[in-house]
Amino acid sequence: MKKNISNYIKSLALFTVLFGTCLNGYSQDQKQEFSVSVGGPFSFVKSTSSGDFLPANGFNAGLRYAYYLNENISLSLGAEYQVYTGQSKFTTLGGQYSATDAESESFQFRYSAVNFREKQNLSYINVPIAIQFETQGSTRFFIAAGAKVGFALKSTYESSAENLTTSGYYPQYNVELFNPAFAGFASTNDFKSGKQDFDTKVSYSATFETGIKQAVGDKSAVYLGVYVDYGLNNVFDKTGDKNLIQYNPDLPVQLKHNSVYDSGLARDMRLVSFGLKLRFAMH
Repeated sequence: MKKNISNYIKSLALFTVLFGTCLNGYSQDQKQEFSVSVGGPFSFVKSTSSGDFLPANGFNAGLRYAYYLNENISLSLGAEYQVYTGQSKFTTLGGQYSATDAESESFQFRYSAVNFREKQNLSYINVPIAIQFETQGSTRFFIAAGAKVGFALKSTYESSAENLTTSGYYPQYNVELFNPAFAGFASTNDFKSGKQDFDTKVSYSATFETGIKQAVGDKSAVYLGVYVDYGLNNVFDKTGDKNLIQYNPDLPVQLKHNSVYDSGLARDMRLVSFGLKLRFAMH
């Protein structure tokens, strides 16, 4: 994944240089603009969930090259680093399924959690393509719209609960075991799973930005505006057929804690970002 992204960024940089060179050759009177930007604070993972969805904060930083078709209209291409965060909350949840222990005994593994939360943290490289219209003068109103393609760099999740109880019911003996802990049966307060990786796919988003562009001298300007990026596709489209807490018969038992997206408790993961954006431009 990282190698593919690196190759893509190199290709994008080469394309940007060639694109700018060709446009210069076409018309020396047209203007070019290079800018750097930061934006936020709302940048989160949006989903459909049987629990509560809690938006969280994130940020973006990027570079952009723009070519002016005339004094008012420009086309732009860029690259942005974007962090998305999210949180799924369940007051109570539980489950049960058939399993086999270390002694090859069949039993029913059971789990229940109180105030269960899962936090997601996703890092993406987004490539925005947009068209911008702006008025004339030293202080200009601008409006831009386009699309973004996002490539995942790293995606992690972390689970926690006020209490997590696991047990094993053996129907052949009509007994439910709540211990020992080394067999995977315990009641744990202030449970935390630690960070774990999961795979997310390419994101496609619609983007919109509007605000004020203020000239600073002859060859630079400052943009201040509001923006919205809305994900058009599900970036985690797996079947969601895994158990939230997966039993492992090897002693001592190390339970695996899957994501709420792996288990189907949450689905349709889309990436959303909006807020304020500040850009410094030179031409």
